[in-house]
Amino acid sequence: MTLTALSLPVGTAPAAWLAAMLCIAAPLSQAAEYPALLDWSGRVTLTLPVSGVLESVAARAGQSIRKGELLASLNPALFKAGVAEARADMDRLSEEQADAMRDLERVRELYARTVASTTELDAAKLRHARASSGLAAAQARVERARQLLADAELRAPFDALILQRHAEPGLVITSQCQPAAVLTVARADQLIARARLDAAQAQSVKPGDAVEVVLAASSLPSQVSAISASPDQHYEIEVAIPRLSGLLPGASVRLRLP
Repeated sequence: MTLTALSLPVGTAPAAWLAAMLCIAAPLSQAAEYPALLDWSGRVTLTLPVSGVLESVAARAGQSIRKGELLASLNPALFKAGVAEARADMDRLSEEQADAMRDLERVRELYARTVASTTELDAAKLRHARASSGLAAAQARVERARQLLADAELRAPFDALILQRHAEPGLVITSQCQPAAVLTVARADQLIARARLDAAQAQSVKPGDAVEVVLAASSLPSQVSAISASPDQHYEIEVAIPRLSGLLPGASVRLRLP
C-alpha cells in the first residue's frame, strides 16, 4: 500500500501525525460488507416417479430425518405382482435357454462326427441365440419390476428437515402427468446466506473466496459457494453456513468480503 505524503504545520505532535496517517490508510484496508438473508439449503419438493395410490406418509412437518429413511409409500400390491410375473417368465426362459444349450452341444458333437449336417448345426445355434436373447430380455424385465417396486417407496435423499407435508394417504399419484408433491425438505445441517451484488461488486468475487458471515453477536468463517446472475443485471452470491441453534431462514446477516 502506498501512503500519500501529508503536509502538516511545523510543530505538529507525532500522535496527531499518526492519527492523520491512519485516517488515510483505513479506507484502503476496510473489508466490504453486504446485507444478506438466510435461506434453506438444498430445499427440494419430493414426489414419487411411479403411479399408484398413496398408502402411507410417515413424515411430519418439522421432523428431522436421516438419509434413506422411509418417508412415504404407495400400495405395493401391483408392483409385487409385477416382480413375481417377471420372475416367473425369466425362470421359464432360463429353462428354455438351458435346453437350447444342451441341444447345441449335442448337435456340435454329431457334426464333429459328420452325423449332423451344417443346416442342423446352424438351426441349433439360432435356437440357442434366440433363447439367450429372450432370457436377457426377461432378466431386464425383472430388474425393471424390482426398480418400480423400489420407486414405490419415497426415501430421504439426505439428512433433512421436513418443511411441508403436502399429501395424505389415499391420494392418487399419476406419474404420466405432473406428479403430486408429497413432501418438501431441506438440509438439516446447513443454511444458505444470499447477498445481492451489482456488476461492479461481483467482478472481484468468485466461488471459493473466503468470506465472513457476521451474525448478531458473532461471526462464522466460510467460502463463497456460488454466484448466479439475475435478468436485471444483478448478481447473487451464496455462502453455506452450519445450521446453528436459533438461526432461521429469513434472518438478516452480513457478508464480509476481504
